[in-house]
Amino acid sequence: MKYIDVFPFAHTNIGLRFLLLRRAPHNSYPGIWQPVAGKIKSGEKAWQAGLRELQEETGFLPRNFYTLDHVSSYYLHTTDEILQVPAFMAEVEQKEPTLNHEHDDFQWLTLNEAMETASWQPYRKALISIPNLLDSSPALALAKISLRN
Repeated sequence: MKYIDVFPFAHTNIGLRFLLLRRAPHNSYPGIWQPVAGKIKSGEKAWQAGLRELQEETGFLPRNFYTLDHVSSYYLHTTDEILQVPAFMAEVEQKEPTLNHEHDDFQWLTLNEAMETASWQPYRKALISIPNLLDSSPALALAKISLRN
């Protein structure tokens, strides 16, 4: 594993909202709408990389953090390799994120809006699984990652 995805979401008075970020023009994959995404550093566990990337890309510290029952698969033609990218979901407050240099815009969206906006199919597959996990108490309890030190 080299990369992770983190799907920030917020419980609001009008339902769930999902945060998507737009890649900056000078970055790889400019203009795509995506969740938080990043590389796993040497010595990091995938979930630790997810927490770090969430804070670096949005400034958010999650209220709750979960492993998502989803792994994205991509073929990367530049290196001729297949990537397996684990996904996580982070419950955060719905507010304006502090974007780093990797992104130039953000949107808080309903599930349907996020599904229409997300640039790649694996993102849509992960997004659709979030409400299902949130509605399953036993599965959600097993997916929760303790943030206590």
